[in-house]
Order: sequence, then C-alpha cells, then structure tokens
Amino acid sequence: MATTTPFDRMFLTGICIETALYGLNCGVFGAAMYVLIRKYRKDGNRSGMFLFGLSTAYAVVAIRQLFEAFIFSPPGTASAYFKMQTNPLAVTKLVLYTVNVVTQNLFLIWRLWAIWNHNWWTIVLPLLMEIVHTGMIHGLYPSPLITQYLSAYAVSAFIAIGVGAKPTSHEREKGFFILIVKRCSIVDWSMDLVINIGVTAAIALRLWYMARFLGEHMPDRHNQVMGIMRMILESGLLFASATIVTVSIYLSGSLDTVNAIDGIVQLATITPLLIIVRVGLGLTAGQPSKQNRTTEIDLPMEFASGPRHDESGISDDTEMTDSTHTRHTRTKHDTSSDLPKVEQSSIE
Repeated sequence: MATTTPFDRMFLTGICIETALYGLNCGVFGAAMYVLIRKYRKDGNRSGMFLFGLSTAYAVVAIRQLFEAFIFSPPGTASAYFKMQTNPLAVTKLVLYTVNVVTQNLFLIWRLWAIWNHNWWTIVLPLLMEIVHTGMIHGLYPSPLITQYLSAYAVSAFIAIGVGAKPTSHEREKGFFILIVKRCSIVDWSMDLVINIGVTAAIALRLWYMARFLGEHMPDRHNQVMGIMRMILESGLLFASATIVTVSIYLSGSLDTVNAIDGIVQLATITPLLIIVRVGLGLTAGQPSKQNRTTEIDLPMEFASGPRHDESGISDDTEMTDSTHTRHTRTKHDTSSDLPKVEQSSIE
C-alpha cells in the first residue's frame, strides 16, 4: 500500500522550530542594537539590521503558509499544499533563504578583509567561491525555452528535498531535471560549508598570529585576542555544524531537511549578531575585568600597526639608561594598538 508523505506535519514542525529560533533571534538582535547604539555607534549596524529583516520576512512568510494550508485551504489538503513548492510563498522563502546565506557569507568575507589589514589578496579566493556558490542557485536557467520551469528551478533546493533525495521511478522518467537539482543542491551546500570553514580559519589564524606576537610583552592583550579568536571560532562552528547536519540529512534521503533549512535561516542571522553582543558586553574569554578596563572600550577602533596614543597623539615608552635612572622617550609607533581593529571587525 502506497504511503503518503506527511508534508503538513513536516512543514508544521519545521516552522515551529524556526519560530522558536526567531524568538531567540529577536533577543540577540535587541542586545546587539543596545551594544552598538549605547557604546559604539548611533546608527546601529546596517548589515545586522538587514539580516534581521530577512529573517523576520522569512518567519512572516512561513506563518502565512500555515494560514493558507490549514485555514484558507479545504480540510485535508494541507499536505498537498506544502508539496506544491512552485507557489509564490515557497519561492519567496527560498529567495529569502538564499539572500540571507549569501549576505552572511559576504559579511564573513568582509571581516576577513578587515582583520587582514584590508589586503585584497586575502579575499580573492573566498569571493570566487561565493560566486560559484551563488551560481548554483541562479545557474539553473540554461535557455529561454525553459521559462515555463522558471519557478521550479527557482525553488530547486526545496524540490530536491521533496523529490530529489529519493526520486521514484516515475520522477526518474521526467528526465534530467531531478538529477541536476540534486547535484546543484549538494554543490551549493558544500561550497557554503567550505567558505564558512575556510574564511573562519583564516580569521582565526590572523588572530592567533597577533596573540603570539603580543604574548611576551602584553599578556592581558594576548588573552583578550585569544578570547576573541575562540569566540569567532565558536560562532563559525555553530553555522558550519548546522550546514553539515543539513547536508547529512539530505544525503540520507530524509525529508526532515526542510526543518533544518528553516532553522538555518535564523542561525545565519544569529551568528554575526552574537559576536557583536559578546564583544560589546565583554563576554569573551580573556577580556579584562571591569576594574581593569578603563579606556580600552572607549578607544577608537582602528587596525593599524601603531602605538596606543594619549590625547596628544603621542605615546610613552620607558627606556632604562642605567641601574638607577629611566628615560621616557616619545614615539609615534608601537605594536600595541592592533587589538582595537579586532574588536571593530567583530562589531561591524
């Protein structure tokens, strides 16, 4: 006896999980805006607000789907409604998901560029990989002759989940479409994973190098840089782990991949905002305590190889001239001001 896939329960579960994550997202977003407006900048964080707007729109569209499936549609047709992934709301969800993930990747690449002293060579490969990653979504339009399948191609990820993971004999007879959808979906997620792990590792490498350089002379700064490095690694691991779980579920042929995708949309927003909150509120391991933090939080966050300056723009270095005397020299360069840019790249 043929069994019917419970698309209604599957999507209902996924949307409930997504809504719970969106509630957490709202709390993290509020804390991030508090940190930015009260401590760093009055205009907040445009990229963070953009990501939060995308996740909000995704949650609204998902709730609208529930209304159409369970309230506006005839009784007993909810599963059929969710199975038809070419309707406008399903297409809108995939577009929002795509833009959200791409924006999160670009934000991560920007952070790499900032921490590596604005060296463009550090982001050439990640940008090329992101172009390939995005092309897996938009490269499925081979010719104008296939315009009638435009909506189907636009929601390739969701169609691949529903029928691409375990295509039936009837679906195999449809041609090459299901196969190309499945392959592009795997490549899309794999490239996303490589970008996240690679860029996060490059950022951590730079921070580790800075911490090693500061270790002998400024142990407090060394611990602070190491704390920020661990925080960025943890945040990157959060999103990478979610992607690995999604790909694993998909390759296993389970339809629960839908639930994972709904959650990834919210995690893609929570990850960068969580970094802002932890840096701004001093929740990173290795940061100095409140009594030891005097003007460090209020320093202008710039990333240049120079000294920590006083109000006149000059710093003091103490030089021993003999066993009983010291001489204060004025210098304009020191290696102790590299840390502010680390915080700045994390905040922005």
